Amino acid sequence: MNMRSISLLVAFLIATTASFAQVETRSYYADEGLIPRPHSVDFISLKLKASFEPENNLIKGKVEESFKVLQQGVDTLFLDAINMTFNTVQLDGSDVDFSNTGKGIVLRFKNTLEWDSEHIITIVYEATPAKGLYFVGWNDTTNRSRKQIWTQGQGINNRHWIPLFDEKNDKLISEMIVDFDEAYQVLSNGEKLKEKKIGNGKKQWHYKISHPHAPYLIMLGIGDYAIKTEKSASGVPMNYYFYPDQPEQVEPTYRFSKAMFDFFEKEIGVPYPWKTYSQIPVQDFMYGAMENTTATIFGDFYLVDERTYLDKNYVRVNAHELAHQWFGDMVTARSSAHHWLQESFATHYDMMYQKEAFGADHYNWVRRNYNNQALDASKNDLKPIAHSAAGTVRHYPKGAFTLQMLKYVVGREQFNAAIKHYLEKHAYGNVDSKNLLVAFHERLGLSLNWFWEEWIYKGGEPSYNVELKESATDVQFYVTQTQEQNDLVGLFKMPIVFELHYEDGTSESKKVWIENQSHLVTFNDLGGKKLSYALFDPNNQVMKSVEFNKSTNMLLAQAEKAEHMLDRYDAIAALITREFSDKESFLMKRFEAESFHGIKAAILQYILPLLNENSEKLAQIAINDPKAEVRLAALESTLRVPAELESDYRSLLNDSSYQVIEKALGILSFYLPQNVETYLELTKDELGNRSHNVRVEWLKVAYVNSNEKKYLNELVDYTSNSFEFITRINAAKALKELNVFNELALAHLLDASFSFNSRLRGPAGNVIDHFYEQAAYKTMILNYVVDQNWGDNFNKVSKYLVY
Repeated sequence: MNMRSISLLVAFLIATTASFAQVETRSYYADEGLIPRPHSVDFISLKLKASFEPENNLIKGKVEESFKVLQQGVDTLFLDAINMTFNTVQLDGSDVDFSNTGKGIVLRFKNTLEWDSEHIITIVYEATPAKGLYFVGWNDTTNRSRKQIWTQGQGINNRHWIPLFDEKNDKLISEMIVDFDEAYQVLSNGEKLKEKKIGNGKKQWHYKISHPHAPYLIMLGIGDYAIKTEKSASGVPMNYYFYPDQPEQVEPTYRFSKAMFDFFEKEIGVPYPWKTYSQIPVQDFMYGAMENTTATIFGDFYLVDERTYLDKNYVRVNAHELAHQWFGDMVTARSSAHHWLQESFATHYDMMYQKEAFGADHYNWVRRNYNNQALDASKNDLKPIAHSAAGTVRHYPKGAFTLQMLKYVVGREQFNAAIKHYLEKHAYGNVDSKNLLVAFHERLGLSLNWFWEEWIYKGGEPSYNVELKESATDVQFYVTQTQEQNDLVGLFKMPIVFELHYEDGTSESKKVWIENQSHLVTFNDLGGKKLSYALFDPNNQVMKSVEFNKSTNMLLAQAEKAEHMLDRYDAIAALITREFSDKESFLMKRFEAESFHGIKAAILQYILPLLNENSEKLAQIAINDPKAEVRLAALESTLRVPAELESDYRSLLNDSSYQVIEKALGILSFYLPQNVETYLELTKDELGNRSHNVRVEWLKVAYVNSNEKKYLNELVDYTSNSFEFITRINAAKALKELNVFNELALAHLLDASFSFNSRLRGPAGNVIDHFYEQAAYKTMILNYVVDQNWGDNFNKVSKYLVY
C-alpha cells in the first residue's frame, strides 16, 4: 500500500471514529414501570357519598364518575375494585350489565360508546377493605384507644374502598360527601363546601378539590380532633388538626409550618397550587406521612410536646409533604419509572428547609448522610434513579442530593427559573424525566443530557483517588476516577473545586471540570508560601467516594481551621484512626471548640471507651452539654459509670429529653444496681414520649429488681390494642429482653401480628417466634392456638401447630 493510500485510510478511520463518537448510545436496566398503563377513557370527575359501620370495618358508598371516551370501539370498561359487593351499576342513569372479578368490575355496554362522548357511571357498593381504608381503635374493648378512620391510597390501594381507574396517569376532580357521628371531625381533599347536621346525632361533610389530581391522592380522615387555623402570607388557609386533650403539642408539632409555606412559594416561584392546606395526625400509620392533595396525613408519633421535640420532630416530614403539593400532586409522574420526580424533589426541598430551620451544619450533615446511603445502595445493584425499582434510597436521598448537584452545576437562580417553567408548563398534568430535561433546555438553553445520562438514567457514583504532590514552586493534584465502568456506570463529568490553604491564613482555589479517567490539576507560583492543608471538593458538593491520603500534620490543620464542618469532621474521623502525639488532648480540645453534635459524637465514641482520666473528664463535660444529641451520644458511648460521676449521670434522670432519661435509667441500673431503688423513685412518674419509652424502660428495670407481677402485668397491657403501635412494640421487646411471657401477652401479640401495619406486624411476630423456640413456652403457645377459632387468620397461626 502506497503512502497516499495509507493517508486516505487513516483519514477515513479518524472521520469514522469521530462520527461514531457523536452517536449517543444507551444500555439501561429493563423496567416494567417505564410504560404507563393504557386506558380507553379519560376520567374527569369522581363524586363519592359514603357512610360507615366502623365496628364492622364496613363502607357503604355511592360513586359517580364522569369520563370522556378516548378510543374508538369502547364497549367494555374495567374499574379497579378489590373484593367489593355491587348493588347497582348504571351508565347515564340506565342499568349496565357487569361482572365482579374480585379484583375489579367489568362493565359491558349495550352500545359501543362514541369516540369523544362523555358519560357518567354510578355505582352503589359495599366493602370491608383489607387495605387503603383503615379502621383504628373500634375493636378496643377497653375504649382507651383513639377511634379513627383514615386512608392511605399510594401506590394503588384506593381501589380497595372506591371502584375507580386507580392509576397515576389519569387525573380527575374528586368530591367527597361523608355522613358520620357529629362528635367527630371529617377531612377530605379540597375545600369544605358544607358541614351540616342531618339528624340522629350525625353530620354530613362535603369536600371538593379545585383542580384535577391523581386517584391515589384521594383521602379521608375521621376522628376526634380540634383544629387550629392560620393563613400563609399569600392568604392560603392552613388547618392544623390535633388531639383536643393535648393542646400543648400544637406549636411544637407544627413549628415553622407557616414559615416553610412562605419559603416554598418564594423559592419554587409558583404559588401554592390549591385553595387550602390541612394536616391531620392518625394513629398506627405505617409510614411517616402521605401527601394527599391539600390534606396531608401523618403518623401521630410526630405529634410532639416541647420535650419530645428535642428527640424527634415533624419539621423535615412537614416540609417534605408540603413540597409534594407541587411535586407529585400538581405535576405527577406518568409512570413508576419517573417516581423520583416526586420523591427526590420533595426530599430536596425538605432538605433545603432543614437548612433554614436548623442551620448549615445540620443541612450539610444530612447531605453527607445521603451521600453515604447512595454509596451503600450501589453495593447491592446499580439501578438508576429513573427506575421504578430504584428503591427508597435512590428515589429519596440520592435523588435529593442529585438535584442539589444540578443546582450546583447551573446555579440556584437558573435552577429555580427552570423549575418554575417546568411546573407551569405541566401544571395539573403528568410528566416524565425528559420533561424536566426539556424544561432546562427551553428556559436556560442548556443541553444537560450528559447530566441526565450520568445521574438519572444510569447508576453508580464516582470514586476518586486523589494524590497530592508538593514542590517549592507548585502543588499538583493527581485525580483518577476508579469506579468500575460498564454499560450501567461510566465516567462522571462534574465541576470540582480544589483548595489550597497556607500557613499564613491565605488560600486559593480552582474549579475544574473532572471528566476523564485521569486529570492533573496544578497550582503554580506559590510565592514561597507554605502549604497547611488541601481540600478536594470542599464541603462535599459532589456525591462520591474519595481516597485522599493526607499527612497527619495536614489533617491536624484541617481539623482546626477548615471553614466547613464536614471538612473538619473528615479530618477528625481520619485522625481517630491514627496514632500521633497528644492525640487525646487534641481531640478533647476539638470537642470543646466544636458545636455540632456529629463531630462531638465521633470524639466521644473514641475517648469514652478508653476508660481513663480523659474519658471521665470528657464524659462529665458531655453529660452537661446543652444539646440533647450530645448528652445522648455520651450515654451511648458509656462503658462504665465511675463513682465520681454518679451524680452527673443521675442528673440525666431529670433531663429535658425523654430519650436521655430512658438511656440513663438503663445505664445507671446496669452499672450501679445497688442504687436501683433510688433511680426508680426519681423516674416513677415519667411516661416519656407517645410511645411510653421511659415507662416501658422503668417497668423492665423494676421487674428485674423486684420480680413483682404488677410490673409484668403493666408491660403486658402495653402490648394490647389499647395503645398505639410503637408502645406495643416497645413493650413486646421488653418482654423479649426479660424473657418472660404469658397467655395474655400471646393474645395481644397474635392480634398485633394480624395488623395491617407491617411495622407492628413484623416485630410482634418475631417476639412470638422467639418464645416459640423455647420449650418452656412452646406448649403454652401451641395449646392457646389450638383452643381458638382463627377464621381467616388460620394460615397465619398454623406454623405454631407443630410441636
